[in-house]
This record gives sequence, structure tokens and C-alpha cells, in this order.
Amino acid sequence: MNKTIVITGAGRGLGLALAKVYRAGGDTVIGGCRVPKNAEELGATGAEVVVLDMADLTSVAAFSEAIGERPVDALFNCAGVDARNFGIEDARRDAMVLDPATFEAVMRVNVTGPYALVQCLAPNLRAVKGTIVNISSQVGSFEVARRIGRDVSYAASKTALNMVTLKQSQVLGPDGVTVIAMHPGWLKTDMGGSSADLDPAEAAAAIAVTVAALTPAQNGQFIRWDGQLHPW
Repeated sequence: MNKTIVITGAGRGLGLALAKVYRAGGDTVIGGCRVPKNAEELGATGAEVVVLDMADLTSVAAFSEAIGERPVDALFNCAGVDARNFGIEDARRDAMVLDPATFEAVMRVNVTGPYALVQCLAPNLRAVKGTIVNISSQVGSFEVARRIGRDVSYAASKTALNMVTLKQSQVLGPDGVTVIAMHPGWLKTDMGGSSADLDPAEAAAAIAVTVAALTPAQNGQFIRWDGQLHPW
């Protein structure tokens, strides 16, 4: 049966790879990206391309209005940034150097935007007992971040997103909506770099299988792309 899949950050990376997987399966994909005219590859999949700037709450609300009352079977909050997206050089991303304004800007995209979008689309998701996948990171884990992760803003934002996921799951779970945080793997994207482990297409295919197999018992969990639990 055709499903409606909403993906943020759908113009590139994991978001684009997920759009391709779901369009190949015959599903309707609504892809949000900051500059739709630059999302030619997304448009070529047959996805509905809608402008969405996760740093702008007015844009988040307008994106939701474009979806209207359509039921949403799955929402993937993929859009994400780290300090480098704001012109911060690689060596200046640690906790004693990164400026507070950039820290706040990363949090706005990675946490506040997804938080607001879930609030906007909650009725659409409740209508079909849909699924919310908040794309997190292994460095959002306290256990893992003891070992890796230079960018304090990115790590802190993903930890915060994990908590938002947990609290959303407590509210939406009784309505049949399953909410999870997901580590998508270390991906060969602009952010992950060429030395990463996974190709986005490989990760997206695995994520689609994992999401299809989710049960209400997994509501509120932190899960890897392959369905395994991730440590908090």
C-alpha cells in the first residue's frame, strides 16, 4: 500500500538516499530542502520538493501547511549541520573554543527545528499511527562521546535530540505513534567525509528495512541503522 513519507534534508546525503529508496518502492515522498531549485536529483525521483529551512520556524510552519491534512506514515528528521556549516574551521570546534553563537545556531537546526516540525505534523502522524525517526548520531551518546567527537555543538545537539525523542515518545506512544532516535552509521557524505564506513544508499536501504520492522515496544529507543540498540 502506498505510504506518505516526509523527509527533511532531502536534497542530499542520507535524506536523498532515503527518498530514492521510498520512491523506488512506490511511496509518496515529500522532501524538504532549503533551496528546491538545487535539488534536481530529488525532483528526478518524483518526490514532491518543498522549501524547508529548519533554522526558521516560519519555514517549518509553512512546510507543514504545504503537507496540509495528508496522513503521514513516516517522518524522517534528517536535516542536520555541524559548526563547519557556519564557517568554523575544523580545529576550532571544541568546548573551550567554539563561539556560543555558532553553538546556538547548530542547536536551532538540529534540535529546535525537528522539535517544532513534530509538533506541527503530530495530527498527520496520529491519523495513521505513523513513525517518527529523528536522525541522531553515535556522538549523541554519552558513552560513545567519551571517545570520539570533536564538535561540541554537534554532539550536544544530538544528545538533546535524543532526549526530545524520548519525551515525544511518551506523549505520542499512547496514540500509536512510534518515535525513535537513530544512529544512521558513519556515512560517506559531506559531513561524514570520504573515509566513512557506509555509503548513504546502503544505509538508507537498511534503515527502511529497520523502520518497516519497528514495533510499539521499540517506542522511545535509540537504534542503529541495522536495527540494533545503541547505547545512550
